Amino acid sequence: MEIETTLNVFGMKLCQTHYNKFIVNETHNLEYNKSCSHSKHDIYKTQSKNTNTKSKKLNLEKVPKRLIEILGLDEFAEICSMCKKKTDKDPEYLQTEEYKAPIPKKKQIDNNILQVSNYSYILRNDVFYSGEELKQLELDFQEILKHITISNEVSLSDKIIKMSNILYNNQHKLNQKPIYDPTAFKIMLETADENLIGFFDELYIGTNPHTKSDKTNENNKKKLVSLCYFLASINNKYINSFKADIGSYLQTSGASSSSIDTLANIGFSITRKTNIFGLYNNHKYSMNDTSSSRPIRSNIRYYITNKIKNKSKQKV
Repeated sequence: MEIETTLNVFGMKLCQTHYNKFIVNETHNLEYNKSCSHSKHDIYKTQSKNTNTKSKKLNLEKVPKRLIEILGLDEFAEICSMCKKKTDKDPEYLQTEEYKAPIPKKKQIDNNILQVSNYSYILRNDVFYSGEELKQLELDFQEILKHITISNEVSLSDKIIKMSNILYNNQHKLNQKPIYDPTAFKIMLETADENLIGFFDELYIGTNPHTKSDKTNENNKKKLVSLCYFLASINNKYINSFKADIGSYLQTSGASSSSIDTLANIGFSITRKTNIFGLYNNHKYSMNDTSSSRPIRSNIRYYITNKIKNKSKQKV
């Protein structure tokens, strides 16, 4: 006589011990004690070579659709892999009209191979799509791919590196002065590297120009040129012509030493010491420029002369 006991724990709070006992372990037991729904499971089991081995958990799977009718099971029934294999070898089932043999996975029919572009498809009648439907599906898929563009755009960090290389080459190899005109600066970058085409425009769009006046936008473009030189100098400390110009301007404008060194510490200028002893070398291209050589030479000469006089007075 079998006695069934049930425990209604709905809405109850259980400790970890009883939760494991009544919930986790019970669920595990139900899963472990599942049986094969095949009517000849015990017969197949006795015929198996592993009869004497310790029973293990059955590898259950849903009964294939082709075997539902012949086995008299519903679509939710589960059978073990052993019964599935032996059913396809059992003469009792092989001789019936309802039996459907499994379709070999590696079977290929050359006449049913669809070649679309660089892709090959094996067409079968038992798949969800028929041959004609799959052809149309593939054509539609290829049409969609034509309208999808995968961007190979260079990242922002790579663009900054490319820009830095160009500015370094202009300063140290071509001995060119910094370019402060936004249009000329943009053309210079895009001519030197096609990957930088539109780079300056992207920075400009980031300033939200549609909400600002033309004058403000022009000033912002000039600020962006300075920003580009600043970013390049962070990437490569030897790109310092822009900072040298600022340091020279501050020095000749009478700025204090502390203010110059403060700007140098945040990367906007060269130090006062560098400005004193390297002003001529950093601006030697200006000495050859007839339009600006006189003021710069005068400033350098004035500074050096006064520096020597002050030292002479201190010695006396």
